[in-house]
Amino acid sequence: MNYHAKPPATHDDVLNGLAEAIDIGQSKYDDAVERYKTLGRHLDRDGSTIKHLDPLISPQGSFLLGLVNRPWDDTEVYDLDLVCRLTASRNSVSQAELKRLVGGEVLSYAKKHGMEKPDDHRRCWRLNYAESALFHMDILPAIPDAEGYRRRLNEAGYGELARSQDLTGHALAITDKLHPRYRDIHPDWYQSNPTGYAAWFRQRMAVRAAHTGLLLERQLVTASVDQVPDAKLKTPLQKVIQLLKRHRDFMFRDDLDDKPISIIITTLAAHSYNGQSSISDALEVVLRGMDGYIQNRSGVAWVANPVNPAENFADKWEETPAKRANFYRWLEAARRDFALYLKGSSFLKLPKQLEESFGQRAVSAALGPETVAAPAVHRPSQGDRVAAAAEAARTNRQPAAPWQAE
Repeated sequence: MNYHAKPPATHDDVLNGLAEAIDIGQSKYDDAVERYKTLGRHLDRDGSTIKHLDPLISPQGSFLLGLVNRPWDDTEVYDLDLVCRLTASRNSVSQAELKRLVGGEVLSYAKKHGMEKPDDHRRCWRLNYAESALFHMDILPAIPDAEGYRRRLNEAGYGELARSQDLTGHALAITDKLHPRYRDIHPDWYQSNPTGYAAWFRQRMAVRAAHTGLLLERQLVTASVDQVPDAKLKTPLQKVIQLLKRHRDFMFRDDLDDKPISIIITTLAAHSYNGQSSISDALEVVLRGMDGYIQNRSGVAWVANPVNPAENFADKWEETPAKRANFYRWLEAARRDFALYLKGSSFLKLPKQLEESFGQRAVSAALGPETVAAPAVHRPSQGDRVAAAAEAARTNRQPAAPWQAE
């Protein structure tokens, strides 16, 4: 829907317009996809020192889930999180060696394209593009580890989950410089499962498919879970999460370290979503239900990873209580601010809190510049018209019938 061509007529239209306005947008999306595919071709080219390991580049995080918001202003950059999967074995290579091998080819790519030397982070290599591109890519070296992942799930008592090919079949062992055996050839590596999480998330989105048409259902079911989803194909759940993330970003713009993290917001929202067909209904249901999916395990607040319930996404809450307090403070504010809008009489009037959160550019795009710029027009109420009729009768003027809508 083009919100510049068709004026909004409902609260849903405005919320959809806001979600569209803060989304990454088709051109940046296409640019990001082409950049990571170009990197993938470089890593797998003839002459690559890791070609024999069949390197495969795929997205993870917000890009994989279709939840990328454009930066708040034009000075911020997009983070494109990638996995570089290689067909190596934990019994034949150390984490340090795998990281070095991938780093050598990432450096080769950077030199070829006139880029800065990649940054060596704890788990990944970071490629910084020119400032005009507003991108950086984080490349995480990894090897397949479905067997080890399932074994740990079984040991933790999650046997049914371990038997799910969709949710566990693409699990990974990843490099981490803080791992105690980082420099040793050793079977103990940290694990990650971004593709499994994406499969779970798409299951939660698919609740919507029956209400939004066969085309959406077909695309959700057949799309590869390790590919960036179609930027034009957005479900109510995705849009709600994008709105909530932007609200969070503005609220904690001066407290980046302790703001509620996106994986917690995404997980709790996906659990709460229950197939609502409109973005306003979905938003209300999600905000009402999110904290109900925070477990209490022996006094510890627990936001379970849905594809590895033994992992707690809120593990930092114990050591940094401000993170927990900020989550609940944000949730209370989000409930209040969006309720003010959804329960308001005019869909064209955003509460000040939401106008500030989304910014003038997004608000203008959602409401239309004419609506934003135009002064409010007073429309007489039924009581106003009755009073006018009485005054007209007193002065012997012919009144308009007070029951007729203007």
